[in-house]
This record gives sequence, C-alpha cells and structure tokens, in this order.
Amino acid sequence: MRARDLVLAGRRPEGVVDLVDKNGRRLQLLHLGEEARPAARSSTSPRLSVFREAATGLLRVAHRELVLRFASWVPASRRRAILADAGCALRRFNPFISDQIVVSPRERRPTGLELIALANEWMEMDEVVFAAPSFLSEYRRERPPSMRPEEWHLCSHSASAGVRVTAAWERTLGEPGIVVAVLDDGVDLAHPNLRPNLWSNPEPMALDRLGRDFSADLEEPGHLDPRPKCLGDIHGTPCAGLIAAAGIEGGSVGVAPGCRVLPVKIFRGDDLACDEGVANAIRYAALHADVLSCSWIGGSSPDVRQALEDAGTLGRQGLGAAVFCAAGNRQGAPVAFPASDLSTIAIGASTDLGTWAEYSNRGPEISVVAPSSGGFQRIFTTDVSLPGRGYSPGDLHTNKFGGTSAATAITAGVAALVLSVHPGLDRWKLKNLLEETAQKIGGGYNALGHSLEMGHGRVDAGRAVEEAARRFSASPACSGKAYSTRPPSWSRPLRSS
Repeated sequence: MRARDLVLAGRRPEGVVDLVDKNGRRLQLLHLGEEARPAARSSTSPRLSVFREAATGLLRVAHRELVLRFASWVPASRRRAILADAGCALRRFNPFISDQIVVSPRERRPTGLELIALANEWMEMDEVVFAAPSFLSEYRRERPPSMRPEEWHLCSHSASAGVRVTAAWERTLGEPGIVVAVLDDGVDLAHPNLRPNLWSNPEPMALDRLGRDFSADLEEPGHLDPRPKCLGDIHGTPCAGLIAAAGIEGGSVGVAPGCRVLPVKIFRGDDLACDEGVANAIRYAALHADVLSCSWIGGSSPDVRQALEDAGTLGRQGLGAAVFCAAGNRQGAPVAFPASDLSTIAIGASTDLGTWAEYSNRGPEISVVAPSSGGFQRIFTTDVSLPGRGYSPGDLHTNKFGGTSAATAITAGVAALVLSVHPGLDRWKLKNLLEETAQKIGGGYNALGHSLEMGHGRVDAGRAVEEAARRFSASPACSGKAYSTRPPSWSRPLRSS
C-alpha cells in the first residue's frame, strides 16, 4: 500500500495524540481519521486509522496489531497475564529478539486511537521495554536535493563562483548529530523549509526545547522562544536557510541539509543588546552546537571576548566549538569584532564573478571568503514567513540577501559537512583544513598563500569534505558532546548585511 493510494483528499486532522516512550519523549501524531481506506479496495474493506507525524509530515497507518517487548526478567506467567488483562492474543514472535512479540486484540478490530492508548498504558509498566502500534509508515529515500537556478553559490562546475557543494554531497548531506547555532535575531521556527532541520534538545526534561532568546531576561516567558518577535527581526532566518534549509517542494536548500540548526536569539529589532546576554549566548551555543555562525559585528567587549575563548573549552568535550564570524561590510575597513578576535574564524565575501566583494572588510585575520552579493547576483535563501515581514514580504524565500552575513553562514554550513565526515577535528584543525583546501581566486596572495582580501581563498566544500574523509580514514577519531544549560543575562552589534 502506497501513501498516494489512501483516500485522504481534503481530510483535516481530527485531533492530536501522543505516543510516549520510557524517557518521556512524545511522538506527536495528527489523527486524520478512522475512515480511510486504499482507493483500489472495495467499500467493504477494513477501514484504516491514519495519522501524520507532526514533526516530519510522514504518514503512519495503524491497523490491528501492536509490537511489545518485555524486559528479559519478566516470567512467562506474568507476560500471559498482561496480554490477558488487555484482551490480546499472541500473533508472532520476533525472529531476532526473543522478548519481543506482535499481538492483537481478540474480540474486535480496535481503532488506531485505542491501539495508541493501550501502548501508552503498557509503557507505564516496569515489565515493558516498549510498546507501539505496528504502524505502516511512509519512508522517503534520501537523494541529494535539487537546486534552484538562483542558488549559484552552491554550484560545482569548473566555471562556477560557488562553493562546489554538490561535490561534497556525493559523500554526505550532513549528519543530524552535527549542530550549527545561528546567533542572531531569531529563526522562524514555523518556516516549512527550516522546521524539519531545527535542533531539539536531547534532554527530556529541559525547558529550552528549540533554543533560547538571550535578548530576554531569564525570568521572561519569551526567553525560551528564539523566534523573530519584532518587525526588524528578519536576519537570522536567511542565515539559517543558507546553512541547512531542507529544500522542500522546490524551496531553497542549505549547504548542509542533513545537519541541524540551533536558534539562539541575541537581538530584538533595533534594541541595544547587553554584552552579558551576547556572551552567555555564545557559551550556551558552544555547549550544544559544533559550529557557531555569527553574522554580525560590534564593539569589543571583554565578556564577549572571554566567551569566545570559553567556546574552545566548553564545546564538543574540549575539541572546541568553531565560531565563524562576519568580517563586516565597511568597504574594505579592517576586520571588525568579533571576527578580529583570535578565538574566531573571520569570513569575507566574494561575488558571482569570482572576485572580491568590495564592501567586504579586509585584513590579516581573514581566513577564507565565501560567495555573496557584490556582483550581478545576490543570495537566494529562506525568508521570514510571517505576514508583512522579511526581505521579500509575502514570500517564503528571498533573493535579496548578501553581505558577509551570507558568506559566514555558507562557510558554517561547509564546516558542518566537514565535521559530518570527520567529527574528531578540533576547531583549529577544522579552520586549517578549510584554508588548505580553499580555491585561490583573484590575486594578491603572499608567500604563505594568504591575501588580505581573500584570506586563503574561496571555501571549497568538495575539496574540504574529501580531505576530511581522507584524514579520518588515516586516523579515525570521534567527538562527543557535553549537553548542559547555563543561565543567561545583556551594546547592540551591527548585522553585516
């Protein structure tokens, strides 16, 4: 039975039900009804209970069976009693796990809601390891996503001004365990092209399920809501899309669509931002993410500077979270803070012509450049979906983004691809790898291969991922993560686009 064979036209959810597990995690299912049936079958065929998984949109069809696994210590008599109390009969044993069985109610065909209720009831028992309806589920074969013509910055052909991401996708689209934090004015959590790739806190009891808002005090209810809240909060969503947009239904695709984005809000409209809040946001992000993307500049702050150093010890169990910062859009001025700090990786901008973007700040701190505006084309990415908001109000996407903001987010996405194939790189080995594999464009490089405008060249995802994979195979290493929560608290850095 195929998903498209189900009679679902016009069907709206009748309710929401949760399927729980032993750790308190809840799989939220939208109940589409008990009346659906395959279109090819007769009207007398058994009706099916159809659900849609809220997080992914995938269909789940329940029929009359449940899967049940007992703890190994539960005696056979107690197992029989549990089945008898529920009015269920054994259908079959699992061929690989002796304690796991498939059962069904004896007397009548239950609804899907009844099956879920019974599974949840069993999950409360110490004797049960897990229980769930035996769903027929929709699976999707993952293929490298297609790109829109506007997404020139991703291209791989030899004449391209892009980062050759399709060459990297031959090896990886990114791993969901690699997280990129976007420290900005919020990320649109409801955007259909971002929602599938948003980070979710792995700690079941954590209050910050999807990130934090450090522009709000810890006691404020909005502190746990990192989405845009003011008309001017339109910058973080395009950055997030450049990193990991899912490419759904012809929408934009990020550099690393298999990775996850952690929204960390630090700005609110044009309000001043407290240094303490920005610094604590960096520390928080370093505890939860592998890569930090900071597409903004500001005045030098001791607290922020210390936080950037802290990210090297708090992040990735000592390997350090890599902090990518925009060099600034001040027409060739010196690299701005925090990109000028030794604990960060400074990113400049190139154009669709393969030239230096003349607005991009310059200096010895520049690590690499990445494609952005400044030539004939700007950057296509996700836009805020709220009515009347964004760079292109009324549209889910925009082709008006750019600056070193876009270049920074693109480079952060490349870094996520690299860590997906070699998670054991510390943040300085990651930086060095990106520099060593960058493509030399333009001129002005010194004997060490560095240019004040271009850094070590334009970041090259294909070369970087290939080299990371080679190094990993030569010396395998893996990094773990330390998950923790730090309380926050707050000069308004300028965004760099």
